[in-house]
Amino acid sequence: MSNEKNEVQVFEQQHMQVFQQLADITKQKKLIEDQEKKVKADLEKAMDAYGIKSIDNRFLKITRVNGSTSTSIDLKALEKKEPKLYAELLEDYPKVTNRKAYLTFKVK
Repeated sequence: MSNEKNEVQVFEQQHMQVFQQLADITKQKKLIEDQEKKVKADLEKAMDAYGIKSIDNRFLKITRVNGSTSTSIDLKALEKKEPKLYAELLEDYPKVTNRKAYLTFKVK
């Protein structure tokens, strides 16, 4: 266990600059995404005020998509209330999803 801990420490020391770079980029990305969200909300408000449904210019093509409602089966509720039925359906209609391995990280 101690050897594994040392390997992690060596790895961290060798890659500290990359960790810092990734943290900085992630913070910048968050700021830009926040700005983007605000600009989009302002633009949506202005388009609503003018009754504009779509616009296409040299910078952007924007189309207003109205809200909608969809209905689906709440599988967690079904599993809880009807475990036997859920198991039967899962056996008859399995859906297998393969997910690629990836890294997760959180900037502090």
